[in-house]
Amino acid sequence: MQQSRCRWTAIHFILVLLMGTVWGLSLEAQVVPQPKAGDPLNTLNASQLERFLLGKTQFLRSFSEPEGLGPGFNQDSCASCHAVPIGGTSPITVTRFGTADKGAPFDPMDAEGGSLLQANAISTECLEVVPATATIIADRITPSILGAGLVEAIDNADIEALQASGGTVHWVPVLEDPTAPLTVGRFGWKAQLATLMSFSGDATLMEMGITNSILPLENAPNGDTTLLPLCDSVADPEEPMDNGVPYLDRITDFQKFLAPAPQTPRSGMAGETIFNDIGCADCHHPQFTTGVSAEPGLTGIDLKPYSDFLLHDMGALGDGIAQGDALEVEMKTPPLWGLRIRGQLLHDGRVLVQTLYQGVNDSVNWHFGEAFASSQAWNNLTKGEQDKVVAFLDSLGRAEYDTDGNNFIDESDLNGFSACWTGDAPGSFDADSPCAIHDLDQDGDVDSIDLEGLEQVFLGTVEDCDLNGTWALLEILTQGGDIDGNGVLDACESPLFRRADSNLDSTVDISDAVSLLGALFSGNAPPSCFDASDCNDDGALDIGDAIFLLSFLFSSGTEIPAPGAQSCGQDPTPDGLDCLSPNSCP
Repeated sequence: MQQSRCRWTAIHFILVLLMGTVWGLSLEAQVVPQPKAGDPLNTLNASQLERFLLGKTQFLRSFSEPEGLGPGFNQDSCASCHAVPIGGTSPITVTRFGTADKGAPFDPMDAEGGSLLQANAISTECLEVVPATATIIADRITPSILGAGLVEAIDNADIEALQASGGTVHWVPVLEDPTAPLTVGRFGWKAQLATLMSFSGDATLMEMGITNSILPLENAPNGDTTLLPLCDSVADPEEPMDNGVPYLDRITDFQKFLAPAPQTPRSGMAGETIFNDIGCADCHHPQFTTGVSAEPGLTGIDLKPYSDFLLHDMGALGDGIAQGDALEVEMKTPPLWGLRIRGQLLHDGRVLVQTLYQGVNDSVNWHFGEAFASSQAWNNLTKGEQDKVVAFLDSLGRAEYDTDGNNFIDESDLNGFSACWTGDAPGSFDADSPCAIHDLDQDGDVDSIDLEGLEQVFLGTVEDCDLNGTWALLEILTQGGDIDGNGVLDACESPLFRRADSNLDSTVDISDAVSLLGALFSGNAPPSCFDASDCNDDGALDIGDAIFLLSFLFSSGTEIPAPGAQSCGQDPTPDGLDCLSPNSCP
């Protein structure tokens, strides 16, 4: 069935290209569905898409001790932490430690393996512990890297300009080019890394213990270099090659070409206006446009991360860790895109999301320092106004057509689409309407244009129960093929169709012939035949029943009687078409 669905989709797409229009809509004007969270950007060329897929394979790769894992590490693969979805976040935390006793400047305790603890090791003698003298211990959850390539492509000047509204750029070195001038940091909870290559090199060493071309020196357990000969026998750098391409290049490609989490509807919700009015957008800056990129398809792309990528004084919400020029109380504004698919919020995951309203409310009330005024403004809203803001935040990460919100567009989402269908009639859906998730072009209705978008992203079984080459849903919506309104194509409920559907799976295909032939050899009638007798109502279970089914299966232009003309289980005409068992009645 999956192969059949793919064939159907490919044929349909070719026909669309040949026709040049889709139900009167030119391809040039077509609104394209957004990639789902974890998918590649839809602006990639064939070469970039191949690099994305090769990079994903390496991102999923698990390292072992003989391959250089350790001596200390937190996880054995990139995807272990960036798991929901691949490239997103996860509930896994890492531990940072240091000391700032009696008001002294923060000490990351580099000589004792700080400030990042490697919580696992390849042997017990190599296992790190938080030093007893540490006075600051903080957890951090995995930051999402969805859309990271677009974030990297934002011009430095665009981030610098936002300092006028508050916040500070974190100027950091480029790890892969030590001679380069300091540049704008944008990755990590302290904006401590500026490029995806730096991010990849840092995480490969610090989280997995794999030395590489950027950071070639091994981490000694708790800084004790005398343990390295005992704990590490793999020559440095340990970074592997994949068909001549370094590991860091592969995983950087994957991150670079990851699409951001979708936002549905894309704009216009009343909650975003309130979000802006109470000052949230001062830090969670809505929109950027990428600058000139060396990668085709990444230049001039609009993105809505809801972050300014600046450091802000968060007061008591700071994690107490200084990193580079980022102070203990300073944290980078985390992007909000993809918020609805996160199970934990804030840098240490202290807020467990049970409902989105609860998660948002708890998180906002942890905002101190520069964000305290917005936190108070949130609490001054009415519950109805807060609900509108939460509804807006719920759009950050929702895919179009995703009625049940599981990031997978399949049969379970079709009833929602059908319920919102307006067809040729004008609609009045606005961005706050539940039907807005099905209104791809945001023109207030759900019509054939939106149906075309659904066809592009649908991942369920394309139901063509009457075998005429057209999706049953399309026939129902555009041809009035469901007069009784029960969601099933009328043609597939006709007596003739039910007779041919010998295995009762609501589809007439080769499996029905297999079912019938199995019955012939076993002497048991298929379940759809009247009184456990025969399918052509001739009083015998024989080859004639197989001919009945196969003639239906392979005939063209078969006239299918309208449903409801006779009673199920009876044959008043008599024409043999209602010879059905009671258990096959709809």
